[in-house]
Amino acid sequence: SPIHAENITVSAEGSSFDLVTPKGTISCTVPLLGRHNIQNAVLCAAVALHLGLTEEQLRAGMSKLQPVEHRLQLIRGAGGVTVIDDAFNANPAGAKSAMDVLAVFPGRRICVTPGMVELGEREFDLNFQFGKQAAACCDYVALVNPRQAEPIRQGLLAAEFPEEKMLVADTLQQALAFAQSCGQPGEPRFVLLENDLPDNY
Repeated sequence: SPIHAENITVSAEGSSFDLVTPKGTISCTVPLLGRHNIQNAVLCAAVALHLGLTEEQLRAGMSKLQPVEHRLQLIRGAGGVTVIDDAFNANPAGAKSAMDVLAVFPGRRICVTPGMVELGEREFDLNFQFGKQAAACCDYVALVNPRQAEPIRQGLLAAEFPEEKMLVADTLQQALAFAQSCGQPGEPRFVLLENDLPDNY
């Protein structure tokens, strides 16, 4: 494609990339998490350039982009705790993307999740795989709702995730209290809230 991204770097602070255009390359930084957001930024940049924005205007606009609420939204908290709010994400591709995002954060990485629902006959397998993905990038995991979270727990255990670093909680409040207690006081902690099912699940 004539306009595309190269030299992509994704970090805990956002994403940077070179926007390659027919007229040259523009270095861009966006305060958005996840590689998938770069696709959106490139599409926006293509429209902006077509409408006649300058390189400086484009850079300034990119640096001010804000995430959609509850979709990998970064919330800085007290005591070294940063929340990555992905509560409105409830599908396998999005869950994997969230795990990839969490993996780049430097510090204790904690996932709080009830898992995914309404996935038909593949629901158990997809949640099991989600557990295996979480085991690869999380230091601690808090699962909400013992019945719903069982496949994730099994996936974590299959990936040899330490059982003592996992909690199966009855309520979201219990899971969040566990997440708050993980690691050392003052140590950077990153808490991913992945999906937020209503109480009837």
